[in-house]
Amino acid sequence: MYKTLTTLSAALVLCALSSQSQAALITFTGGTVYRLNSTTETTNNLVSWDNVDYYEEGGFRIDFIPNSGSAGFASHIGNYYGAGNDVIHIHWATGDFGGVTAVEITKIGGGAFDINYFDLTSNTDTGGSFASGNELAWVEGFLAGNPVAGPFLLPQEDWGFPATQVGLGAAFDNVDMVRFYVTNTVDCFGMDQFFIDEVPEPASLGLFALAGCLALRRRRSRC
Repeated sequence: MYKTLTTLSAALVLCALSSQSQAALITFTGGTVYRLNSTTETTNNLVSWDNVDYYEEGGFRIDFIPNSGSAGFASHIGNYYGAGNDVIHIHWATGDFGGVTAVEITKIGGGAFDINYFDLTSNTDTGGSFASGNELAWVEGFLAGNPVAGPFLLPQEDWGFPATQVGLGAAFDNVDMVRFYVTNTVDCFGMDQFFIDEVPEPASLGLFALAGCLALRRRRSRC
């Protein structure tokens, strides 16, 4: 009987883990584009929207930094490459076409998450063309304002599809903000398909575990 109840208690805790940890695949399709002119749009694999302030999908926000550098042609969400596939695409301040200095990913409402991988669609210092191999684009993870992962140098990538999948590994588990930036001349930078796991809140896990223990105790007292 004790073994059965122990198994039951463990199952309750596992249920807590599975219910609290949820995966999100950010495809840049079906989310909301918030533009700098205070209008909103929904991505649909058909249109590319520029003049972007930030984008929200699946409980996460992708923000272009700063607003003053993201205006007009500098920032894009949608079918930018004309391939029927929505992406994020930006033009860095170090290049010739925009003023973006960073792209930041956070969870709406706050909280930690694990970022597992994403597709890199462009990382080139030649607009609309091949990468030179000199591009220095980075990704870095933060928790409570402190750097905890990276900076990790991203591979060079020719403009547009096909994309290269970039895995970030365990170093980017339990972060609350991920930042992309460059440290030399780069014109075009694009991404797609972010796979993110939300990190369970410790308090929530504790409550579920306590509930499992109490259930075990009550059942034992009836034996």
